[in-house]
Amino acid sequence: MNLEKHIKQKPSDFIVEEVLDYELSPSGEYQLYQLKKTNLSTLQVVRFLSGLFKIKPSEIGFAGLKDKFAITTQYLSFPANINIPDHLCFINKAGRLVETDKLDFLKQQGFCIKKIGYINNPINLGDNTGNNFTIKITNLTKQHKRLIYENLDIVKKYGCANYFGEQRFGSVKGRNDFIFKYLLEGKYEKALKTYFSIKGNIKNWGNWQQLYKDLKGNLEQYEKDLILGLKRGLSPEKAIRILPKNIRLMFNFAFQSYLWNEYLRKYIEAKYPYKKVPFIHNWKLSFYLEVDDIEYLKNLEIPYTAQEYKPQDKLLQKIIEETLKENNVHPEYFEKEVAGIKVLTDGLRKAIFFPENLRIKGKTKNSITLSFFLPTGSYATILLRNLLS
Repeated sequence: MNLEKHIKQKPSDFIVEEVLDYELSPSGEYQLYQLKKTNLSTLQVVRFLSGLFKIKPSEIGFAGLKDKFAITTQYLSFPANINIPDHLCFINKAGRLVETDKLDFLKQQGFCIKKIGYINNPINLGDNTGNNFTIKITNLTKQHKRLIYENLDIVKKYGCANYFGEQRFGSVKGRNDFIFKYLLEGKYEKALKTYFSIKGNIKNWGNWQQLYKDLKGNLEQYEKDLILGLKRGLSPEKAIRILPKNIRLMFNFAFQSYLWNEYLRKYIEAKYPYKKVPFIHNWKLSFYLEVDDIEYLKNLEIPYTAQEYKPQDKLLQKIIEETLKENNVHPEYFEKEVAGIKVLTDGLRKAIFFPENLRIKGKTKNSITLSFFLPTGSYATILLRNLLS
């Protein structure tokens, strides 16, 4: 099943609206703005605004990263002492963001910000309660539609496996090619080569001037700075710290998310009737077809490493231990500092989620439009993979 064939044929096919629980004040230490964008990532907008208002990107708060090829609405916080217009729009013209009075999000690319008021605390990652989605699924056959209707009944009754979606694995080039694993093993140059190979051809690795020219058009400023640092003689271990902390954390999150997905897949396969669904990099996800202990599964939380949070479920504990061993994750790796970040930390994540207000909003001969709400941390693309398989 090729999900890309059925979604995001155009940005308006994928609409995301962040739900943020905030309390406005007549005045406050932070300004709250609504950001609406299309064909731009959240980080692209944040970096642009930081340059425009001459502040650090870290001074702009946001709750989560929203899809690029979509029409998305979310919230940003700025310090109250920054002078920002109440309304501001920029249109993408030949790769440059140019100020404009207004934007037609169905036809044009760019973003607008609109002042909502004041809040007393900045927005932090994970502060949103979830997201409302309106998604048009296209290029459907009668068989696809039949599958969607059948799977909607299963999801409404038993929920959906809460796998991490492909957005979590942007730093992973191939099936087992995790930048994070190279960092764990102290192979810093290999980690950098893998990172930059995602940006383009790295045949001139070591010839930093030429590599800079080869990749320049595809690089963010910090990536350019990193290559220039290597040219100045910085070691790969020091150079990698030029990458923003959130990028280095993403390497860790990608690997931990892969491990967690494996725990859940194996657990489902061991306990329930299931179907196997293709995922990225020839990985597989398994979705249950029926559940005989739904109240237990609904409340089940799966740890990331099981070092701090030990599962009471013996089957789950065994699966986690086996998966860590298979992936050569040794005890000394937990809570270790790598490239300036603490890695392989523990935490808990719900095994399944239930989409709220899940309904068919519209349909044509070859398409179905769905609307639903998902809690923070659950992925619409995972739900769609389940429904289409």
